[in-house]
Amino acid sequence: MTSLNTFEVDYEKCFQGIAGDKRQKAGALLPIIPPRERWEHFLSSIRTEWNIWRRDLTKYPKCLIVLYGGLAFYEYDENTFWPQFYKAVGSDQLPANQQTDINNAFSKVAEQLGLKIQQRSKGTAFVSSAVYHIGIPLSLWDGFIDICEWALWREDWEVLTDEEWAESVEKRAGGRKRLKRFLIDNREAATTFVKEILDARQILTNNPNYTIADLKQACFLRPEYFDEVPETAEFLRPENPESLFQDRARLICDLQRRCISVQLPAVKRDKLPAIWIVGTCTQKAAATPDELVLNSQAFDSALYIKLKSETKEEIQRLLGIKPWGMIDLERGAFINANRQQLPLRSYAIISPEKLEISRKGFDEEENPVNESFELSDGAICFVTRLWPNGKYAELLVKNISDESKISFRTKSNIEARFYVGKRNHAANYKMLEDGRIQTDTLPALCLSIPCGYFSDSITALSRFQVLMDGKPAGGTWKNLVIQDGDDRDYYTWEGWRFIEKKEARVLRDFRELGDCYKSPDLKGDHVFSIKSPEFRIDYKLSIDHSKTEIKNCWEKLPGAFLLWFLLCQPTQENKGLKFDDLLLAKDIIEPNEFLLWKLLGKYAKKGFFILKGRHWMIAESRAVLNEADNKCLLQYCGNPSILWELYREINVRNLPIVEVIDKKRELPYLQMSWESYLKGKIERYLIKKGVHIGETLWTH
Repeated sequence: MTSLNTFEVDYEKCFQGIAGDKRQKAGALLPIIPPRERWEHFLSSIRTEWNIWRRDLTKYPKCLIVLYGGLAFYEYDENTFWPQFYKAVGSDQLPANQQTDINNAFSKVAEQLGLKIQQRSKGTAFVSSAVYHIGIPLSLWDGFIDICEWALWREDWEVLTDEEWAESVEKRAGGRKRLKRFLIDNREAATTFVKEILDARQILTNNPNYTIADLKQACFLRPEYFDEVPETAEFLRPENPESLFQDRARLICDLQRRCISVQLPAVKRDKLPAIWIVGTCTQKAAATPDELVLNSQAFDSALYIKLKSETKEEIQRLLGIKPWGMIDLERGAFINANRQQLPLRSYAIISPEKLEISRKGFDEEENPVNESFELSDGAICFVTRLWPNGKYAELLVKNISDESKISFRTKSNIEARFYVGKRNHAANYKMLEDGRIQTDTLPALCLSIPCGYFSDSITALSRFQVLMDGKPAGGTWKNLVIQDGDDRDYYTWEGWRFIEKKEARVLRDFRELGDCYKSPDLKGDHVFSIKSPEFRIDYKLSIDHSKTEIKNCWEKLPGAFLLWFLLCQPTQENKGLKFDDLLLAKDIIEPNEFLLWKLLGKYAKKGFFILKGRHWMIAESRAVLNEADNKCLLQYCGNPSILWELYREINVRNLPIVEVIDKKRELPYLQMSWESYLKGKIERYLIKKGVHIGETLWTH
């Protein structure tokens, strides 16, 4: 085991690399806080030597500073400090006078090293000083990313007055008091950190092949900010966040295969041959990504992933599954659950022993707690699936020695979206081979802006221009009131107006001016756009005239079939919709209709929906055709846009009304009564569209 004396020598060298004038700045000590695996070794040495070291803490002054700084970075909690300190040094609770002695030693050493010590009206702020030295603790980093997202949109964020800055931080930081205090009290440092993140985002935009390792050389970002807060990658490379993890090992889980594995990165050829070692598991390294199955061996507090070659050994530490772990089902990867807040999406808790779990905002009917689960190596563990059924959720997990409380919220950023239409028009489309969308309706445009993002909403909305074929479209952004709205404002584009000139002629009276213009026939191909200084979204449509009889037949839609109308929305590369996207689509397409979100899981169990990565998709459409009394009864559970095409292709005078069937203990489906002579034509059409036709909707 490495002695504290050796650590002291190492940290002394690190301190020498920090110029005296920089030691007074916030975040000055962040570069010398050891990575997770070395931090654990450091704490082991402290526990071994604590009973001797505590008698004279100034014996290893650099170790004392790094101990405070590491606790601030890795273990910081807004409400407590000493419980983390006790655990770090392997001690029981210390009496108040000893706590005072330890704080005084820290203050004395920090002053000697030229580090800033913050003062409050009640005296020295020891914990605040430690946080100041390292910048943003891991536990507050996700809130800081929200601030960066806001700064990306506020071009004037650097020149706000101190009062305006404080007001904006107050709104964006939410309940994170220490983060608010840090950002407000240390605005200069906060500005530097935000600019670093925005610069990092630009670096990644300019270098699409960069990974975390490349980025670390370009700015102050640490790997822990990525490993333990995935939202960092989502902000820095929103179009492909997973690409930033190509050179990092990750703990993943596939519940269908019943496997817990380490996802191993590709190894450069100049480092081969080499071998991966995780506990007692080994595997040859390769020049391509690979996977090492651990299963029950993952039930440890920490996992050390070693890459060992003839000349070198590299180590990465991962959080293990002890006493429990949480899987992000949309990514298939384990996440750091030691956080106060997580993005609202689907998760699963896995543990070697049963846990005491209470939930709010998650489905409990279909997903009981502590379901017995057998891994592929025969080990028995317990799984609790967390399927959100609204915009907010809370989780409380207790085990013998600890408890964790986590809140779940939707992302706090600006969203701009196109939808085919609202309510029963939301599925009126056909995908053409060249990527255009054939429809009979103008698209539904929406903006979602977190409350308080801009001081003046009218000025903010003027940033988002709506175009048709590159020219400004008439209309206005109108605020949409949502009954169960969250902390964001919703706007939809209303009052579409398109005017074009008629042939030029001489006017005899101003009253004839209106005769010089007309509303154009919008039939044909168009490109609709939402444009702002930050982005431009294009939507290619081929508009055809509507058939009134179809609208009359679809008046009862979507009703309980709403989830299908959301999931059928065309997306880029047909990738499907994330849960956040579904929430937003619901608020625009049918804002005040109640929706049971647990239907996502129920349809998925029947094979209708599938979760690929983070995106929900329609996996299959099914139909049943039965004849009786000269009628063909069509029962349908599938993509409603396929039905819209059917209604346009079958040219009969009396098209049937589409009924939504929502029986108790059954999944909602659609039903229509056609003339019996149309059965063959309907069947051929559905088969052509890939619809499975059987005797029942619920089996394939």
